[in-house]
Amino acid sequence: MTLHVVTGADDNYAPGVLVLIASAAWHNPGARFTVLDMGISAANRDRIDGLGRALGVALTRIAIDEARLAALPVLRAHLTRSTFLRLLIPGLMPDADRVIYMDCDMAVTGSLAPLGGMDLGDHPIAAVPDPSPDARELAATGVPRGRYVNAGLLVMNLPVWRREDVAGQCIALLSDPARPVRAEDQSAVNIACAGRILPLPPEFNVFTDPAAWTPATLPARLVVAHYVVNQKPWRAHAKMGGIWHVHADRIAAFMPPLPPVSLKSRLSALNRNRRIALGLLTGRKKYRDRLAVAALMEGRFVRPYLAAERPPKVSGR
Repeated sequence: MTLHVVTGADDNYAPGVLVLIASAAWHNPGARFTVLDMGISAANRDRIDGLGRALGVALTRIAIDEARLAALPVLRAHLTRSTFLRLLIPGLMPDADRVIYMDCDMAVTGSLAPLGGMDLGDHPIAAVPDPSPDARELAATGVPRGRYVNAGLLVMNLPVWRREDVAGQCIALLSDPARPVRAEDQSAVNIACAGRILPLPPEFNVFTDPAAWTPATLPARLVVAHYVVNQKPWRAHAKMGGIWHVHADRIAAFMPPLPPVSLKSRLSALNRNRRIALGLLTGRKKYRDRLAVAALMEGRFVRPYLAAERPPKVSGR
């Protein structure tokens, strides 16, 4: 079965789309890609299409009118309406049986083949349990910790989605003002698929935020790095950003100019470091763990990846 990776974005996330494709293609020769395009600029469309040709991969872009999702609320500041694009996949790809949906703030460091070949049965999705779910969201969804999954990577069983109209169920949940879900479509997917989600090993969706882990829970392996919340490597000095930049540098001919780190990001990092320093001074275990996890991530994931064989640079458009 050909590995089919689908992602979606607006223009804010175009650098992430390019790196996701480059990193996934390097580690998964023969994979094909579909980009759901909600307002990507003409220049960045050319970059995405040109990268696909340069890599020699099958790459399709599908333009999506934002009006299709305009009625759905976006509650979290770091998200845009493009977060809902994954819900359109079953209808946009009527002949596909399985896709791997991936957020475009991810970088791939290994083989995704186990996801393409796994038996999904009647499970609508397979996904990685969220390592640090918000207790308020667990209460709102009724899904227990350990079963509430992060929707950044979904192995989607599309015949089940179509037969049961899972997307329609999610949209109805998101449109119901009496049942607000702070994590938007992620929580809607958890509710609609509750009890029927096949859990994936944690290495397929490793949050790069040290606060998500303890030294005991950090996965032993990394296949997919997920730059969650505001820690986008094209905007800020993100943890584990070196992995992302390996691929950004090799496809520099196709990357848009990256903005300098904003004053807001610098102040946010300064404030975060100040909190950690105060926490360490007062002996709080949470902050000791956070520093320990950051060091473990660097030694377990980043340094070995940077020391491994570098993929060749991709040139020309």
